[in-house]
Amino acid sequence: MELEGLSTLTSTTSPREELLDAGVDSSLGPVGGLFDATHREFAGWYPRLWGPLGALASSVSRPAPGERVLDACCGSGASAVPAAQAVGRTGRVDAVDLAPALLEQGRETARRLGLGQLRFVNADVTTWRPEDGGYDLVQCCYGVFFFPELDAGTAHLVDLLRPGGRLAVTTWVEGGMDTIVRTARTAALKVRPEPQAASGAPDPRTRINTADRLGEWLSSLGLAEVEVHRVEFRQPLLGDDAWRFFLGAAPRRFLAGMDADQVAEVRELFYADLAENRVTHLDASTLIGVGVRSGERAR
Repeated sequence: MELEGLSTLTSTTSPREELLDAGVDSSLGPVGGLFDATHREFAGWYPRLWGPLGALASSVSRPAPGERVLDACCGSGASAVPAAQAVGRTGRVDAVDLAPALLEQGRETARRLGLGQLRFVNADVTTWRPEDGGYDLVQCCYGVFFFPELDAGTAHLVDLLRPGGRLAVTTWVEGGMDTIVRTARTAALKVRPEPQAASGAPDPRTRINTADRLGEWLSSLGLAEVEVHRVEFRQPLLGDDAWRFFLGAAPRRFLAGMDADQVAEVRELFYADLAENRVTHLDASTLIGVGVRSGERAR
């Protein structure tokens, strides 16, 4: 028996490369299909993880009343919702993602909160262009490292900014989230070892996982006034929390194509490794980088 939406697993270094052979709904693409399959467990972690982190990102990117905002790789709206609340009815937020189930969760939230200025769109943000001009703010939370090309995809986001507009990017701190992801992958590979796929490209996450690296990278995209803020964020792992995170986030790809017995074995090994390494918290510490596109300020 296969997990919903998953088929085969490969073992490469890039998160996007690991999804390419995941056997998810091909009409959604490798990334969209994977995150679409996570939607139930993703929603379970929303109040404790994605929601607070999205609010923190928005507090740093500082959308203002009347502004036009693009929330790239929006998921179910963790940063898009506070942005829409900030811009008000005179502003607009376009929230774009590839996972239909997450987008529908976001639409429901927008309806419940009466946020008519927020629209959720199923599209590829690396080719997205608004019909009526650029944005005052583009924000992308934990999404740029899933782009086919980190630099080209993010340069496209910069190109969508008006002169003086801001780009805000969030990513995981080195040694934080990668601890539980590495533990998940190790458990999966113990159950079904896979040959390491050849890849000449470095893992894009390692290019932006410290304040210095993220700041230098944003500057290399032509952004000015670059600032990087580090936010410490940890949540206790209680009960089935760790496994629900495994199923509700990118580590789910490691279970691709396994049957029920294999998945149960991975779960057992995963918890054993967490206990052996005394991992009691999910470390979601985050870097939030903001830069300004050259030209007169948008506000």
